[in-house]
Amino acid sequence: MQKIILLLILAVFIAGCTEKILSAEDLMKEKPGIKQTIPGDKVAGMETKIVNRTSIGEIAKTQLSKLVAWTDTVISMNVPAGWTVHRGGACATTSILIRNPNHPLKQIFYFSEAGPVYTSQQQKESDYSYLELGGYPILWVESPVVDPLTAENFLVNFGAFASTPLFQQAFPRVPVMSDMKIVSMQEIDKPPYAIDAKLMRAEFRQDGKEGEGSFLIITADVGMGLGYGMMVVGMTAPKGLLDLITPSSTKSLESFSISQKYVNSCIAAQNQAAAGALRAGKTLGETSNVIMAAWEDKLAVEGRISEKQSDVLFSHSRLYNPDTDEVYAVTPEFYDY
Repeated sequence: MQKIILLLILAVFIAGCTEKILSAEDLMKEKPGIKQTIPGDKVAGMETKIVNRTSIGEIAKTQLSKLVAWTDTVISMNVPAGWTVHRGGACATTSILIRNPNHPLKQIFYFSEAGPVYTSQQQKESDYSYLELGGYPILWVESPVVDPLTAENFLVNFGAFASTPLFQQAFPRVPVMSDMKIVSMQEIDKPPYAIDAKLMRAEFRQDGKEGEGSFLIITADVGMGLGYGMMVVGMTAPKGLLDLITPSSTKSLESFSISQKYVNSCIAAQNQAAAGALRAGKTLGETSNVIMAAWEDKLAVEGRISEKQSDVLFSHSRLYNPDTDEVYAVTPEFYDY
């Protein structure tokens, strides 16, 4: 008889798992022979089964994804096995996206400089007027207005910016996330040049599918009605699965490094951005520590707010079967069987 791990109000992730909402009758038809009772219960003619309640944190820490070494001679890092790696930019604008090709919502990305975006509607309208009068092309004229230039506003508008010709040409595989909803955020230390820096957790849609992610964004105003995301880091997953891939994703992120030979070439070219390239590995290591600290401190409360509301509303419990690697949302009558 298969052994079932019951996770009440918690979504469980193992690579490639899926979630289905089933009634008790449907579940029994699909999984013949599965019966559940609470320890100590006696059911005539049936073997008593143990229901294990395991915390999502413990599962996440023990079910780490396998990481493998990857390099393109410029960047080196450990990435989840089977995931693809895409790189763009140069020197301090070097950016990277790591994605599960079979489940694109499972992804890790780092953009060291994302912009410009407008910080003033007036400036955007002025640029449009200039173009209408026959002025030279302005590459960022389609960028959204992010006013005020806070980290959370930048995140909400990131999908609109990612859709622009400017970003698509620079990094065609950039995640285009819409319907961004901030679930939680906390301020973090920011460098002197920045106007805001926050770690956020948010829900969104990408390619028509629901996802959730942890995002660390630092914003800077460069004047003339323009601003940048001077650091945009994200790790995402299908909605309900983020907590279980956070430990593996942060392990991957903290392994990021740029070759000294590449940094030296930036310096030789008198590229002032080389200093940023030198700091990138250390910065991402610190970022992963910040994300993990938030994961450890707020997992039980903040991380599951939206799922708790959903489960209470629809009276669903979440049940994970490790033998078949599937997660089910089951209705209360399941426990009557």
